[in-house]
Amino acid sequence: MRVSVVGLWHLGEVVSAGLANLGHEVIGIDTNVDTINNLKKGIPPLKEPGLEEIIREQTENGLLRWSTQYKDLEGSDVVVLAVDTPVDENDEPDVSVLFEITKEISTYIKRDALFVVTSQVPVGTTEKLFHEIKKSNPDSLCEPAYTPENLRLGNAMECFSNPERVVFGVNSKRAEEKMTELFDGIGGARHIVKIASAEMIKHALNAFLATSLSFIYNISDVCEKVGADVTEVAEALRSDARIGREAYLDSSLGFSGGTLMRDLKTLSNMANENEIEIKVVNGVLATNEGRRKDVIKKIEKMIQKPINNSKIGVLGITYKPGTSTLRRSLSMEIITELISLGASISAFDPMADRKVFHEETGQDLSTSAIEMAKDCDALMLVTAWPEFESIDFSTLKSVMHEPFVFFDTRNFLKSKELIIKEAGLKYFGTGRK
Repeated sequence: MRVSVVGLWHLGEVVSAGLANLGHEVIGIDTNVDTINNLKKGIPPLKEPGLEEIIREQTENGLLRWSTQYKDLEGSDVVVLAVDTPVDENDEPDVSVLFEITKEISTYIKRDALFVVTSQVPVGTTEKLFHEIKKSNPDSLCEPAYTPENLRLGNAMECFSNPERVVFGVNSKRAEEKMTELFDGIGGARHIVKIASAEMIKHALNAFLATSLSFIYNISDVCEKVGADVTEVAEALRSDARIGREAYLDSSLGFSGGTLMRDLKTLSNMANENEIEIKVVNGVLATNEGRRKDVIKKIEKMIQKPINNSKIGVLGITYKPGTSTLRRSLSMEIITELISLGASISAFDPMADRKVFHEETGQDLSTSAIEMAKDCDALMLVTAWPEFESIDFSTLKSVMHEPFVFFDTRNFLKSKELIIKEAGLKYFGTGRK
C-alpha cells in the first residue's frame, strides 16, 4: 500500500519506519525542515533502539521517503495522522494543531483513501477531524479509522512490531479490511470496535495504569509508618495471576505529566461535561498531586534543615531510562520545584539533552555522578538508569556534605542498600521504614 504518515516526532517516526518495514511504500511528512533534513540523513528526532537501522535500511530499499510538503501525500491509499498531541500546562490535550493540519491536507487526500488517526485524542475527535475532510471533499469516499498508539519510550519499535494486541476503531467492513492489510505482518490479538470505543480504550488503559500507581503510593505510605516494605508487598501482589508480573506497582514520587495525566484529565473533563461523578479517577489525580508536595517535606526531614539552605543532587532527569527526552519528566518537575523554593541543585543523566536542561534550568548538567554530588547534602535517584548500579558510592560520599543522604525514590538500588550504607551514606527508599 502507498501510505503517508503526517507528523514526525516520536509517534510518527516509529509509525513511518514500522510500516515501511512491513513492506508498504511510505512517505513521512512534517513541515519542520530540520526534522526532515535529519531524517534524510538517517537521524530521527528522538532516538529509539533499532530505529535508525530500520530508517537507513528502508530508505535504501526505496520504501521510505521524507517530505515537508503536504501535497506529496496525493495518491496515498492510507493517510495516517501521527502528530504527538501537545499537552498544555494543565496536562490537558490541545488538539487544535490536529485540526489545522487536517484542514491543510484534506484537499490532497485521495477520494477512496483511509484516514487513520493514531494521535492521542479525546473521544469524538476522530469523527470531528474526518468532518473537516468531508467539508473539503463532499463527494469523497474516504473513511475514518482510529488506532490507539501503544508505544513506550525506549522500547517503541518493539512495541510497534510485536504488540500484545492491536485495536482498530472503524465504521465499516471496508475500513476494517484496509486496516487489516495495513498492519498485516504484525501479530497480537485484534480488537475491532467502534471508533469512539477505540478512543476510549486509550483513556481507560492509561487511567487504569495511573490508578495502579496511586494505589501502591497509598500502600507505600502505610508501609513506611508500620514497618512494612512496599517492594516486598508489590512482589507478592505481582505473583497473583489476577494482577500479573507487569503490573504498575512501583512506588515512587508520583507519575509525571503527559500520557497518563493527559488521559486522566480528559476523562475528568468528559465526566464534568456530562455531569457524572468519577471518584476513582479524581482520587488518582489528587493522590498524585499530593505526592509531589510531600517530597519536599521528606527531603527536609532527611537532611534536618530547610530546603532553601541545602544543595540537592538529582540522579536521572529524563522522562524514563533509554531516552534523551526531558519533556514531561518527573525529575525536571521536581528540580523546578526545588529551585523555586531556594534550593541549590545539581544533576546528572547519561543521555539527557544538555542544551535543553540548560535552557529550562539556567544550569549546566554535570558530566558524572561524582561531579554532581560535590557539596550536596542529599542525592535523589529519580530516573532509574542501569548505569547507576555501578556508581562508586564511597567516592560519591567523599565529595558530599553531611548528612550524606541518598534518597532512592524508586527503590531501584534496594539490592545495594548494604553497600551504600557501608560507604557511609544514609540510604532511604520509598515505602520502606
